[in-house]
Amino acid sequence: MRRIFTGVLLVATALLFGGCSIGGGDTPPSMDYSSPTIGTLKYVPAGTFQRDSDPGNTSTVSAFRMSEYEIGRMQFYLVMGADPSEIACSSGINDPVQMANWYHAIAFCNKLSIAEGLTPVYSVSTVSDWEALAYASIPDGPDVDWNEAAADWDADGYRLPTEMEWMWAAMGADTADPGAVNTTGYSKAFAGSTGTNNIGDYAWYSSNSGGTTHPSGGKSPNELNLYDMSGNVSEWCWDVLGVFPRIHRGGGWNLSDALCAVGLRNSSDPGLGNVSIGFRVVRP
Repeated sequence: MRRIFTGVLLVATALLFGGCSIGGGDTPPSMDYSSPTIGTLKYVPAGTFQRDSDPGNTSTVSAFRMSEYEIGRMQFYLVMGADPSEIACSSGINDPVQMANWYHAIAFCNKLSIAEGLTPVYSVSTVSDWEALAYASIPDGPDVDWNEAAADWDADGYRLPTEMEWMWAAMGADTADPGAVNTTGYSKAFAGSTGTNNIGDYAWYSSNSGGTTHPSGGKSPNELNLYDMSGNVSEWCWDVLGVFPRIHRGGGWNLSDALCAVGLRNSSDPGLGNVSIGFRVVRP
């Protein structure tokens, strides 16, 4: 049965909020960023890559920082005041949040930005005060106004990755030759794959998950030290597919190993949560 998690140990708040310093505006662009709320965001360099089997399909992304781990249930609760996760599909509060729809994810980004003194990225015509926005006021079904959310790409706050940012990060952002196009990363069987290593060392998926998510970071990271880019939960991205579905990528705890492939894309209604979908965040 789905329920909102409210029985939170206060000591966890201190563990999550203590011991970190904000990177701030003086952080050199080549360094990671430290959030006092969600921990480290790993630096992802700019690059150009082939996104599928067609050599003509290339994408270029600017440098950004991406959260080392998927956003956890406790982190989501501390920012949003609720945890929508299906408890039966989770091993505990340190697992990634799931059942958070796309609207919840962008609201989390704005609320986290405000809490850390950053400029929110997203705007929705029906929301005038993101700090005061209650979790219960966020639609849990299709909503025209939220579907038309806009992004301020110059803002310094948190946001969801674009689909191509996510793919470049999952590939490991191979910049051995910064001027070259990465032509092979799209074909990786999973994030961190070398062609000979074992997916079970890097991802929670249907064959090894035991029917639940697992604490973020329990498997080996990819080349950028990003954990769970394949498996555990699929991750919401910014991009729209068709009229309104939003892209999510990365496989999941209840999906086969074939669905952990870096180049695989999926989409869902942004107003609907799913036990195998969560998210991670990025910022400049």
